[in-house]
Amino acid sequence: MHRSLLDLTAHVDRTARRLISAYQADELYALRVNSRRIRSILKHMDSHRSRSYRKTWGGFAAMTNEARDWDVFLITVDQLLTAGENARFREINSVHIQHSHDVVVDMLKSMHWRRHLEEWVHFLDRVEEEPVVEDQVIALDQALAGAQAALLLALSNDDDHSWHRFRISVKEVRYVADASSDRPDQELTSLIKSCKQLQTLLGDWHDTVVQLNMLEELESDPIHSRLRDMIAGRKQKFLAETRDLLAGHPVFSLPKT
Repeated sequence: MHRSLLDLTAHVDRTARRLISAYQADELYALRVNSRRIRSILKHMDSHRSRSYRKTWGGFAAMTNEARDWDVFLITVDQLLTAGENARFREINSVHIQHSHDVVVDMLKSMHWRRHLEEWVHFLDRVEEEPVVEDQVIALDQALAGAQAALLLALSNDDDHSWHRFRISVKEVRYVADASSDRPDQELTSLIKSCKQLQTLLGDWHDTVVQLNMLEELESDPIHSRLRDMIAGRKQKFLAETRDLLAGHPVFSLPKT
């Protein structure tokens, strides 16, 4: 896992520099994914420093949430609206969109970010001395158990929060599996593929949840009302498809009745 942390950090640093040079939605996505992978690995290291760094990485990720939400929303708008409606949507929300991007760039230019990376790299120089409670196999088994528990809670509560927690737990399984090397390659490959399929559907579903919440905060406009109706339908569709996938899923499955 130490090798993974070094590689992920290098990716994050390069992506941050590109974002400072010119904001791009795909670069922000890469930054967020690699940061989450780092946090997933840190979750399975039992020390005060690892917990502290995990919290710091999470804080930086939270500052990018609004920009990512707008980036994804614009993709949805491209899919659902006509060219004229699309232009209108972007025009009336241009201030919000630009502000969200500026927050990301300002964060990456800040002394706080630079100091964090410097201290983080110094931490990685000593990370092999850090006590690790679980090896990679145990870490993956625990992530799988956590995801199964989250699924049972989502099925019981059937609300946005519980399905979101299951979505996050599936992500963690996938990222821990990516960083693991103790299991046979074929087994890991199959597990990662299964997680990716679920991540896609749950990610599409979660996008609709976020977008409906965003629309509630935006000014009243016929285009926003039109989008709200279409996105509400997509939300129901994606969750139904998720349930269908789980019914025969090789890793996460619905309980038999």
